Amino acid sequence: MRRAVLIFGLIFCLSVGTARSQTLSLVRDEEIERALLFYLTPLFEQAGLDTRSMAVHLVKDDSINAFAAKGLHVFVNTGLLAKADNGQEVVAVLAHETGHIAGGHIVRMYENMQIARRSMLLSMILGSAAVAAGGGTDAAVGAVLGGVNSMQSVFAAYRRSEENAADQTAVTLLKKTGHDFSGFAAIMCKLQSQEEWQTTGGFELWQSHPAVRERLALILNQPAPARIDAKRIDAENALFDRIRAKLYGFLYPSKKTLERYPATDDSLPARYARTIAAYRDGRFKEAMTGVNALIADYPDDPYFYELKGQILFETGRAADAVEPYGKAAALLPDSPLMRVGLIQSLVERGDADGLTRARRELAALPDAANDLPLVWRLRAVVYGRSGQTEMADYALAEYNAAAGNARQAAFFARKALKKLPDGSSAAVRARDILENAGGEK
Repeated sequence: MRRAVLIFGLIFCLSVGTARSQTLSLVRDEEIERALLFYLTPLFEQAGLDTRSMAVHLVKDDSINAFAAKGLHVFVNTGLLAKADNGQEVVAVLAHETGHIAGGHIVRMYENMQIARRSMLLSMILGSAAVAAGGGTDAAVGAVLGGVNSMQSVFAAYRRSEENAADQTAVTLLKKTGHDFSGFAAIMCKLQSQEEWQTTGGFELWQSHPAVRERLALILNQPAPARIDAKRIDAENALFDRIRAKLYGFLYPSKKTLERYPATDDSLPARYARTIAAYRDGRFKEAMTGVNALIADYPDDPYFYELKGQILFETGRAADAVEPYGKAAALLPDSPLMRVGLIQSLVERGDADGLTRARRELAALPDAANDLPLVWRLRAVVYGRSGQTEMADYALAEYNAAAGNARQAAFFARKALKKLPDGSSAAVRARDILENAGGEK
């Protein structure tokens, strides 16, 4: 799990489900994101969606859930990965979310949310009119509550219809991609236990979804798929075992991890989970022994080098972390997250050669890496140590803007604009940041 993101975790606010703003804690991890993309790609292909534009996001939430958002974005809860029994359950959920995207449900949901908000506003206006007409506060409350209840009922009925359609599409996609329905049926049974208690802000989430028994009936009444891609299913399940072990090691207490992955289990996932648990428990010698053994057995696996680099870096050995992070980046050259770990180690090493190499590595990062606040913080450090204070201030403006700190973003944007050449790309961006922060005077 990427250290930088566990510390500087990205926070997004967006409306889902009941048109209520929810704060999501997103966790970045290259290995898990790539696994989810491996699951999702054939589903998108069969649905006629652009796989080049799809993106997956990992949500730190212990409930079994996933959802789609505009722009081909799919969000997956860590709870789904931790509580599923195999990769087929995850594939089934992703097939369902692909059904939402392919059916245009996401766009229509946002449109209906706008309609619902307008209905709510109308109810409030009617309530005010009732008071003005001498109807008293009871009449006003009745008008508003009536509007809210009507809005929720209509919206819930709409969502149930869309959920049914997404299930139908998911069944079709699973058939086309060579999957059976065992994962779909199994995850529905897990959802049944959530159905009894899960609420969202006082509005029953499950009012907007068909009952689990209805969804199970749909699945079980389907004829068996004509083709099963056993090789792919085996690969999906093996990949799932590994990413679930990684999540356990990072997100759960070590006692729980060791109960699930005891020392008697010599499988790769179990060794991976125990090594991470030892590291998080402060048993660094044991963690280093474990990760070195994994590297010896799997010398071309970038994620074990990444873990070694993380352990070394976080135990104050940044200079030693450069080599494993460099190996991880070389094995996975298209990964910005791997390269950020290397850059962070070079910066913390603190010597002139490390600073020069860090600058070179930062310049080579793709534009997509600019979404990571840590990248801008590292740029600020490199610029500052190189005497480019105007660029350091600009980078800090970008860092705070990406982290959602508008006041600090505006402060550093103002500082940068005093020294940046007019018309330069950095000056243009600094001015944009200042305007977006509402801070230009």
